[in-house]
Amino acid sequence: MAGSGDISENDLVQALARALREGPRVGSDLIARLGVSQPTLSRTIRSGILPITSFRIRGVRTPKYALLRQLPQRLASRQRVSRLLASGSVVPFAELEFLSGGATLERLAGDNGRVTLYEGLPPYINFASPSGFLGKQLAQDLARTQGFPQSLRDWSDEHRIVYLFSRGLNLPGNLVFGNTSLQMELELRKARATPVTEKPLAYLAMATALKGSAYGSSVGGEQPKFLWLTEDAGHVIVKFAKLGSRMAELLPLEHLALRSLAEVGVPAARTQLLAAGDYVFLEVQRFDRVGLNGRVGMLSAGAVDDEFFGKRDSWSEFAARCVAAKYLSAEDARHVHTMAAFSELIGNGDRHFENLSLLIDERGEYQGIAPAYDILPMRYASIGGGVDPDLRPIEPKVGPIGARPEVWEQASRAAQRFWTAAQTETLAAPLSDDMKALAAENLTAVWEFVAPLVPAHPAAPNGAR
Repeated sequence: MAGSGDISENDLVQALARALREGPRVGSDLIARLGVSQPTLSRTIRSGILPITSFRIRGVRTPKYALLRQLPQRLASRQRVSRLLASGSVVPFAELEFLSGGATLERLAGDNGRVTLYEGLPPYINFASPSGFLGKQLAQDLARTQGFPQSLRDWSDEHRIVYLFSRGLNLPGNLVFGNTSLQMELELRKARATPVTEKPLAYLAMATALKGSAYGSSVGGEQPKFLWLTEDAGHVIVKFAKLGSRMAELLPLEHLALRSLAEVGVPAARTQLLAAGDYVFLEVQRFDRVGLNGRVGMLSAGAVDDEFFGKRDSWSEFAARCVAAKYLSAEDARHVHTMAAFSELIGNGDRHFENLSLLIDERGEYQGIAPAYDILPMRYASIGGGVDPDLRPIEPKVGPIGARPEVWEQASRAAQRFWTAAQTETLAAPLSDDMKALAAENLTAVWEFVAPLVPAHPAAPNGAR
């Protein structure tokens, strides 16, 4: 092993950089690896030749050293994250340091000042990163203007960081990444909210502008959609489909499904159904917004599960884990079980972990399950290439939900309301006779399936066997 006097300053700097490129290390490890004394190591770090940061994790006395990561487009390796409150005020949330080797150091703002080292990106960055139809559209735009990969599948962590901290605007939840994005958020407050009377024409113009886009089908949460600001509903997500298509029938069914859940006591996103020109529009009010300027924190079940559990099995099993970890209450878990059971009773097999979310309060604590969203009979959704599945009756399964009489009773009441409304309600975008006939068959299937699961099951309604 060479002594500290046997290595030049330049060689020492290069050796230190190589050691830290693999990730953070304690001083004793670096001393042994480099063959230098503690004073020599400290002097080299303090010289500022290398962008090195030091930190201590709570409960661990020994500090660690890390090399800051070089980011594309000259983005600084140290970045601020702000939080928008329900009142519309802006407060500091954290300072992030992106480290060589892929880790991220988080220093929370305020009296807490907790320091957390993530092996990769923090869960809220993964959650806020582009995805689905909107993400594909964004990737195409950034490929043309900024040299990003055309497909989100090819984005690295560096692409996600650069996007969020330089162009991230109107993202889900209440976090704002970087000062440039914060300025954009403040300028967004000047945007004109569309009056109720102007919405149909405004939505039609947006759908027409997007109709030639080739950013994906309705599979995997990629239903064509856009963000908008309205006078009556505030911030909304607007899904759209061409009249006569299968998705033009599923959007009204999503409207009925979320309303039916709300009517039996399960929080659900508020929706409005509109038609204009050759399109049907489903306007979904954003529950992570308060008025025009306020925000509510949220994280997808996927982001939470990836960080703490690493399972991604089923909604019900996830809810049980969150209750055990005290992230959710027993009542929240019952809502999740009911969402899952209702999904079985309407043919919604698209229960991935981005279609369920948790709310975050302004202290950063889990506040409960988010209102239901993206729940609809995906059993009948187009599978791409202009292929529509046959309209076959539902085939519900008990699955991980198990024998929970109170859950199946609540879910069956919502499903009864749903399939009945599908047959009888006059909608802005009418359902076909075939879909109405299927709704009658599915209503019967609901009652036959639920009968043994609910001991006090009432008599089947008229029209059900």
